Amino acid sequence: MKTGMHVQAKMLAALYGATALIALVFTWWHIPEYLGAGFVEANKLFWKDALFNSHAAGRFLVADVLILAFACSLWMLVEGRRLKMRFLYAYIAGGIVVAISVAFPLFMAVRTLKLAENVSREEGAALHVIDLAVLALLAGITLAASVVML
Repeated sequence: MKTGMHVQAKMLAALYGATALIALVFTWWHIPEYLGAGFVEANKLFWKDALFNSHAAGRFLVADVLILAFACSLWMLVEGRRLKMRFLYAYIAGGIVVAISVAFPLFMAVRTLKLAENVSREEGAALHVIDLAVLALLAGITLAASVVML
């Protein structure tokens, strides 16, 4: 691998990392009012507010982000398997528990560094049964949440 390419990959990975950090700050800036209720109750309150107590524009954004999160999760699994990346479900879980705007740039940072290692592009993206089950679950939740907001 050329040194310039390696430096470029590191710079791009750093930019993805900075994006994830910025996303963490700006998304979690709004979370403290939910944290006093405990993890489960905080999630109930958060999703109740996001899905039912918001106006049409807010519901649009929730539906948009949920559907994008599903598409990102699908792509992360396919691409991650193709590149033989580790800890794929940490990114999926991070997208659900922390924020997709944090998890996806972190995945992209690791992917960028993995590609810089000259991983073969000819390897297939073999999804595992668990991958399909998780994707089906995420699709169901995304669809259900989108329908509920109609």
